[in-house]
Amino acid sequence: MPLIDLHCHLGSTAETLALRAPDASAARAYADQFGVETLCFSAAHASSDLCGGIGELVELLGVDKRFRGWLTLSIHQTELSGELARKYLVKEAFCGALIEQKDDADAVTTAGGREVLNALRRYSRPILLTASSPATLDAAVHVAREFPTLKFLISPQDEYLTRVTVQAMKEAVNSVFLPVAAFAERDVIASAVHILGERRVAWGSNWGRFHPAAALGMIRDSALGAAQRERVGVRNAREILA
Repeated sequence: MPLIDLHCHLGSTAETLALRAPDASAARAYADQFGVETLCFSAAHASSDLCGGIGELVELLGVDKRFRGWLTLSIHQTELSGELARKYLVKEAFCGALIEQKDDADAVTTAGGREVLNALRRYSRPILLTASSPATLDAAVHVAREFPTLKFLISPQDEYLTRVTVQAMKEAVNSVFLPVAAFAERDVIASAVHILGERRVAWGSNWGRFHPAAALGMIRDSALGAAQRERVGVRNAREILA
């Protein structure tokens, strides 16, 4: 079964655990080995330097037609984020926007968060929100309900949040669960499909920070039928990225 990997990482971070450097050559090898037809990257450097990180990402996206990019934006730099969105979210190589909520100060329910989200309404592109605390998870679910015309992917960033995210996002019908394999217990995808339905669960490996074996097992060995695995591993992503 082919796969679409909705979240890969470009560039090293303090928490990087990959066995190989997350560069274009290693990404191609990963895609070839495991049959990944599309890899959606975010740039680690963009967390501290929006323009610098996006420049590195643009360079990567030109290397292989299988590579697409998440445009990292910041609720603390609303004017620059708006400029970057106008420049890049009209380009096919970019699949959507990424807003990292690394701590409670990054909650998208702040004035800056709402300003960025309002600006993103014109592009009809998905928005990937990370959640690192109960407050940022609540913020992600809240804005999904507040902005019903936008599509949100919610990615919890620790084991506890992974356990509680699915229940928290049940009523936010325009949100999709995107777990990180390193923080997910066995059969988390099957459980999420049971609660949310097969159209609201997606797959990403977090390649570049973690070894892909666990993430691949999470989808290929899940307690789902073949049709549901194909839906979660490929078809949902195609519809999100369309």
